[in-house]
Amino acid sequence: MNDLFGNQKDKHPVINLNLFCDEAESQGWLYLGILIIPADRENELIQDLLNCRCGNPAKNKIWGECVDICRHHAKNNTHIHFKDIHKAKDKFFIAQKWVEYLLSDREIIHFYILGLDINKIDLSQFGERKQQSNIYNRFFRTAILKSVKSYFHKWDTIVIDNIYHDNNLSLETHKHFPWHPIFFISSNDEKITIKAKNVTFIDSDHRLSGSQYSHLIQFMDLVLGCTHNCLHHTSKDNDKEIIALQSLKLIQRIIDKPNNLNSQYNYVGRQKIEFFPKFDFRNLNESELERENKRMSAFYTGRHIKIKDRNQITLFN
Repeated sequence: MNDLFGNQKDKHPVINLNLFCDEAESQGWLYLGILIIPADRENELIQDLLNCRCGNPAKNKIWGECVDICRHHAKNNTHIHFKDIHKAKDKFFIAQKWVEYLLSDREIIHFYILGLDINKIDLSQFGERKQQSNIYNRFFRTAILKSVKSYFHKWDTIVIDNIYHDNNLSLETHKHFPWHPIFFISSNDEKITIKAKNVTFIDSDHRLSGSQYSHLIQFMDLVLGCTHNCLHHTSKDNDKEIIALQSLKLIQRIIDKPNNLNSQYNYVGRQKIEFFPKFDFRNLNESELERENKRMSAFYTGRHIKIKDRNQITLFN
């Protein structure tokens, strides 16, 4: 296909993706995180994350090639969860390596994080039961659409093979969540095709799930946990602070300058952190024009990062 000047245009017919999702909540905020991986780079990313687990100083740092002789192997074959990284130095060191990998990557890792300010959302619009899960269900499809269509807009067709989510009993038993976001997107978007009929829930601990995909859920949990602690600084634990501050180099730039094409981290078009809503939607009549106007610009990026205030001393009279 040629452009208006007769030049051959780059062809981007189809791209296949897999999504790996996790959530977090704190202080009236609900966070949704999606790791989006092109299917043809998936094994590469998993192997890179596994190699970061290798602690054998005498070998080539290829995970699994020193099983019989490496005394670190069993300890490093552990579950990485941000809230638990202070419980063992093995977890902490792997988390450090994973954040280093995140900061060094320039093309494989695509993620989208959406923070929902529950205190500004009209909860009456989300039923009387399982309101938080209903909110999550509604914005889950929004997060998929906003990220996937933005990051991969050059492709004519975007195929999502599977959507994986960390085990969550509330979402697994939700009347709509496992299937409705997929059904809604498939029915209303011509560019995106989703092969899966339901969200697949897997245990984030690979030792329990038996799936390599669990490492990707763990990785998304770490990115989400770092982001959450940078924003809220709810954990003052030294190990968690170190990991969060290590990630702050990237997270602060994504939040403060989301469109900086000159960033050394090359995050534009790959990584984004947004928040909703910018305005208070409570006590507004649905028919009010003000509500419609605000909804159009209710997603925002700039926000105070509390972990940067950690060394400030508060003086009391």
